[in-house]
Amino acid sequence: MDRGYFAHNNSMGKLIEPSRQSPGEQSNTDETGPGKIDSLKKLRQLTLQSFCDARTLIRLYTRDLDPRILNDRALEQALIRFIRRSRHSRLQILIVDEQSLQGQDHRLVSLAQTYTSFVQIRVIPRDFHENYFAFYLVDRDQLILRKQSDRFEAQYLCLPSSEIVNKQRYFEDVWQQSTPAVHLRALHL
Repeated sequence: MDRGYFAHNNSMGKLIEPSRQSPGEQSNTDETGPGKIDSLKKLRQLTLQSFCDARTLIRLYTRDLDPRILNDRALEQALIRFIRRSRHSRLQILIVDEQSLQGQDHRLVSLAQTYTSFVQIRVIPRDFHENYFAFYLVDRDQLILRKQSDRFEAQYLCLPSSEIVNKQRYFEDVWQQSTPAVHLRALHL
């Protein structure tokens, strides 16, 4: 059973499969449906599970690397396993302000400094700063979407969902216009 396609049920803590629809249909996993994540604990659990199931690509769109979610030892270990699994593995991260992260000890920054061929952190252009959502795309078929990046309420979606396709395109557009986070690179003296 591929647990990456499953979402946590809010009331029972069990894993359930989100309903499937034909391509092009809107996802019926709305904010009251089984793909709803309503706490930091559930968000961390589902993020870890999704990253453990990742095959080749993880994309993170976040204002500040979401330290309460992503600065976690278990998550770091899952990402290291993901990176080492294949020479084609890629972790792409978009952030709003790299200077606010300077001097902070964040596990994703350390990964980017250690695995430079696999992990890239780039800065979102100013034109996109008014977007306050955050999302994690895993292998182009799973999405954890937070409509407000400073809150932990989220939705979990999997293919087929037009929202996943939209966020993939959005990420790719922003990635093309973004610049490398040069202030977060390791200093090699």
